[in-house]
Amino acid sequence: MDRLKTILALIAVILVAVVALAVIGFFYYVLLFGLICLATVIVVRFLIKPGLRQIDAPDPNRDRMKVKRTLEDYKRKRLLK
Repeated sequence: MDRLKTILALIAVILVAVVALAVIGFFYYVLLFGLICLATVIVVRFLIKPGLRQIDAPDPNRDRMKVKRTLEDYKRKRLLK
């Protein structure tokens, strides 16, 4: 009976060690995968530059504000005359 308890205790210690290594390995690979994904996103953002259309595209808000300013200037000049 004493020998059986020793064998069961040894099996339990081995299983605990295997589970601990599995958990450590799992978190290691999750962390590694997360770092690889983060590095990929950063590299892609720095490497992809906006195209010429995106840079030269007219901004509707800027155009609208320009039209409003022009109308206000026109109204002010008409009132001053």
